[in-house]
Amino acid sequence: MTRRAPLPPSRVELAVRWTRITFYGWSLGFALVLAFLALSGLVGLGNPQFPVGLGMGVGVGLLQRRVVAERTGTGTGWLGASALGMTAPFLARDAARLLHLQLPHPLAGSIVVGGLLVGLLQWRLLRLDPGRGAGWFVASLAGWALGGSTVVLNERVFPKMPGIVGALMYIGVILTGGILLGATTGLILPRTLEACSPRSP
Repeated sequence: MTRRAPLPPSRVELAVRWTRITFYGWSLGFALVLAFLALSGLVGLGNPQFPVGLGMGVGVGLLQRRVVAERTGTGTGWLGASALGMTAPFLARDAARLLHLQLPHPLAGSIVVGGLLVGLLQWRLLRLDPGRGAGWFVASLAGWALGGSTVVLNERVFPKMPGIVGALMYIGVILTGGILLGATTGLILPRTLEACSPRSP
C-alpha cells in the first residue's frame, strides 16, 4: 500500500510552532547570555555588552533554523544571520565605550538596531524580493524591539522585589520576550517562506 506524503502544515500551525520554538530559543539565549557574561568576566574582559547580543542571537537562531531549513535549506546561515545581526550593535557599543564615546539608549537602541540587522541578513539569505523583504524587516524589527522591551519594563516600570520571588518575577518577565518575538514574526513567516524556493540543505 502506497503511503501518502504528509500534508504541509497550515499557516496557523506554522505560526504557532514558530512562536513556541522562538520562546524556547529566547529562553536558551537568556541562559547563554549569563554564561557568556560570566566567561567574559573570567577572562578579564570587564563588563562588555556583546555577550548579550551574542547569547540571544545564538539561542534564537539555533532553534529557529530547523523550521527554516525544512522549507529553504538555509538552517546554518539562519543561525549565523541571527547571531551576527544581534551581536554587531552591542559590539559597536563596546567599541564606542573604549573610545570614550557616549551613545544614547544603551540597551533599547542596540536591540532595535540588532532587530533591523537580523531582518536584513535573513532577507538576503532567503533571497526575497523587496516587497517581501520590507514585510520581514518590519516584523523582525518590531519583534525584537517588543522582546527587548521586557528588560525596560523590569528596570523602569515593574516594582523591584527582593529575594527569590523578585528574581523569579524578573526572569519570568524577560522570558515573555520570546513569545512576543515569536508571535510577531510568526504572523508573517508562513507567507515569507512561501515566497522562497526550496533548496538543498
